[in-house]
Amino acid sequence: MDRRLTTIVAADLAGYSRLMAADEEGTISRLQTILNDVIRPGITDHGGRIVKTMGDGLLVEFPSTVSALNSTLSVQTQVAGEEAGTTEDRRMQFRVGINLGDVVIDGEDILGDGVNIAARLESLAPPGGICISRAVYEQVKGKVDAGFTALGAQQVKNIPDPVEVWQVGVEGAAQAPTKPSDSAKRPSIVILPFDNMSSDPEQDFLADGIVEDVTTELSRFRTLFVIARNSAFSYKGTSRDVREIAQELDVSYVVEGSVRRAGNRLRITAQLIEAATGAHIWAERWDRTMEDLFDVQDELTSVIVSGVEPELGAHERSLVRRKPTDNMTAWELYQRGVSEQVKFTDKGLAEASVFLQRAIDLDPNFAQAHATMARTCWTAVITGRSADPASEIRKGIASARKAIEIDDREEIAHVALGVLTAMTGDEPEAMSCIKTAQALNPNNATCHYAMAMVCMFQKVPDGTLMEHSARAAIRLSPRDPRVFLYHFMAGVGEWVKNDFQQTEGSMQSYSEACTQPNADWYVYLGAAAACAIRGKTDHAQAFLNRALVHNPGLTLEVYRTTFLHPAWPEWFEHSRPELELLVELGLPRE
Repeated sequence: MDRRLTTIVAADLAGYSRLMAADEEGTISRLQTILNDVIRPGITDHGGRIVKTMGDGLLVEFPSTVSALNSTLSVQTQVAGEEAGTTEDRRMQFRVGINLGDVVIDGEDILGDGVNIAARLESLAPPGGICISRAVYEQVKGKVDAGFTALGAQQVKNIPDPVEVWQVGVEGAAQAPTKPSDSAKRPSIVILPFDNMSSDPEQDFLADGIVEDVTTELSRFRTLFVIARNSAFSYKGTSRDVREIAQELDVSYVVEGSVRRAGNRLRITAQLIEAATGAHIWAERWDRTMEDLFDVQDELTSVIVSGVEPELGAHERSLVRRKPTDNMTAWELYQRGVSEQVKFTDKGLAEASVFLQRAIDLDPNFAQAHATMARTCWTAVITGRSADPASEIRKGIASARKAIEIDDREEIAHVALGVLTAMTGDEPEAMSCIKTAQALNPNNATCHYAMAMVCMFQKVPDGTLMEHSARAAIRLSPRDPRVFLYHFMAGVGEWVKNDFQQTEGSMQSYSEACTQPNADWYVYLGAAAACAIRGKTDHAQAFLNRALVHNPGLTLEVYRTTFLHPAWPEWFEHSRPELELLVELGLPRE
């Protein structure tokens, strides 16, 4: 393959889909005018070559990095001038990313990581703005009349190691803060090579394979910054204190462990350690046989990941709850919002929205905060706490789409968009969103729980898939603050697939949901109804009393009108016999 070092410029039109939806012919005509009158001359005048155009975007290369930036600055300034008289909702603005890197030559096209990084830099730029890599910054600093703001190391799609990013000052473009984004301060973690405690050095491959898989799977969680495998493996065979290693790598948490094989038996241990103190947050041990090595490796990867991520999240939330609410960073405000949201109370959801909005105000490009805002909207609607469900759904969808626009790998944004679009009746898009989320991160319990939620909003709910998805969420995150919902949905799924008959399995799921600390009122009411129809009157009375404590205004009529999924009227009628028994036990009718 032929290669060369070149400067790559990737650009696209911000808000292209919105502009096309508003005025398709006008948008195409205006875009062609700008391309022909401004962009093409601006590129050729500085020695650039348009590699290809892609509808709303283009790929360009320059032999000179300084020329590439000067050309881009000139074009952005001219476009801004041409569009100055246009209303903001119709204004054309381009995002631009510039990278200096090695590319593969394919005829007139160029390929490779150098191009991919330029495209990812473009996605980080604000409308009308420019983002550049370290390689570009080193070439242009002091040679181009522009200001530069360091955005720090950014994890970008399909690139294993973080990319250091600078934003170029462009008049009229939104400017980045003068320090790295607060959302970049998400918890950082390294998975150190596991010790091979076996007498056979050949077993190193097993320990290394598990660590590599765990590193890959944890890196799917956008709430975490995970040190790349190559950096972590530089410590293999050393006896360094984990606190020293953490300080060198600038991480908050460390996972270490060991693998021991004796004959056909395999024992693996793993520990999650807080780097600053060396304290163990979580530790676990697994004993397995070696019948199928790769299945064992996949299983252990899954259980380690599903142990580490929830425990780390819980630890982060506990830390932030100990701090006063003044002068918090965006990340801490976000964690405070999550902590309030999972309380599942009127006050908790209201305060979650406040904290999340403060985080977004501090860092408008904080994808996780936008995604969690969408999730808070969905929670308010699904629990009957929204005064205006239609407006809440629209707000949630807008927040989810904003999160995806910022970071299309943010699986919770796809999850929230899936559930919210399911609420609007768009089953195909909802399913597509959830499948995208599961592909991005199959180890995130929320992706599976969301599939159960989408099933609930189908016109003909798939009880089998609902139950299966809910149980997958339980398996992945058994100590999740939302695990009561997972158990409850598993019970509902079993009830639906068994033709609306309360089985021992559905009753067990409801009862398990009621044992969880965050259980909401409808969980207790569901358990009460299941017990009542099976003649367990004492249990039904106890669960009903707890439902009324959690929701003092609860009546049969409130229950009938609370939920919005299409099958709910039918479900309510199927439940009427047990609900009438609850009326006899003290549930007010109206």
